[in-house]
Amino acid sequence: MDQHSDAHGAYGGHGAGPRPHPTSWAILGGLTALLLAVALLWWNRDQESNFAMSFLGASIAVTVVAAAGWAVAEASAKRRASDAAATGGGEARYTQVVTFAIADGQLDAARAAGGVLHALDHSDSALRGLRGFQDLRITVSPAAVGPSQALVETTWAAREGLASYEETQRTLLDLVNQHADEVVAGTVQVFDMEVVRDTKEVRLSFGMGAATTIVCGLIVGGFMVGAGLTAFEDDNAAAGGGGAVTPPAGVDTDCSDGTCTLVARDNKFDQTTLTGAAGKAVDLTFENKGKVSHNVHFLTAAGGTDLASGSNGDIIPSGTVQVKFTPPSAGSFYYQCDLHPTEMKGTFTVK
Repeated sequence: MDQHSDAHGAYGGHGAGPRPHPTSWAILGGLTALLLAVALLWWNRDQESNFAMSFLGASIAVTVVAAAGWAVAEASAKRRASDAAATGGGEARYTQVVTFAIADGQLDAARAAGGVLHALDHSDSALRGLRGFQDLRITVSPAAVGPSQALVETTWAAREGLASYEETQRTLLDLVNQHADEVVAGTVQVFDMEVVRDTKEVRLSFGMGAATTIVCGLIVGGFMVGAGLTAFEDDNAAAGGGGAVTPPAGVDTDCSDGTCTLVARDNKFDQTTLTGAAGKAVDLTFENKGKVSHNVHFLTAAGGTDLASGSNGDIIPSGTVQVKFTPPSAGSFYYQCDLHPTEMKGTFTVK
């Protein structure tokens, strides 16, 4: 026997009002808050990282979705409480049951889009807006041979809600009658009944599976955006649109005469080569035009030691600083930003 239920409120017997119910949004809200905190810490450490910024954007979107889902669940819970208060809280519930037989060989068509069971299953969106509506339940007893039996039940907080529903032009009976090719003629029956006792506990919440799917989808989407931006940045750099190898006009890259200039942005130097003369003092003007802190550090090689005394420039958040040292000998040396060594690096050639 197949059974499907779309629960939109808790209902019980005499003297039983709406019950509080667990909701997946409370758990997801806590997880997304933790996710947002991690993203903020990551972004704070490196604001220029495409991956970090995408992660932050995805976590913010997830937090908004979780908060919205929680708000919808709470609003629905208040509506159920209001319905219970309007009916005195101790009144019995009411239900309408529609039974019918699905013709032999028509069960798959009835379940497919446009079929009678599909139409009934998607009618809850319209029912949800009616005052007093609590639950839609569809039960099917498939038969290997012959007609299959179907039962559709709606539950209401008060008789008035059921009565107002029966006056609409879109009742479950109307939907069934629109599928005469799938429903066996003469088998449709409708019963309006009072629920004397019902110990089922139903709950209104966005299913954990669906909610988790949304959350994971947003996170993965943010990661994909970050990966795409990073790939685009790499391609752009390879094509000459990234860190410029040719120094900008007016920038002195030759330190042989004693003075030269190096500009830092986020996260690249404006040039990846500098030249100097052995034994001749270098007075380099290092300028940070980025939004985060940078420095320049001249080394004997990547991962090596200071090239000379004073070759380790101060880390500055902005502005300029002088880096003064004397290259000890001719050769090919290395310079980097100590805060972004894999992105900001270059070659210092001494002749």
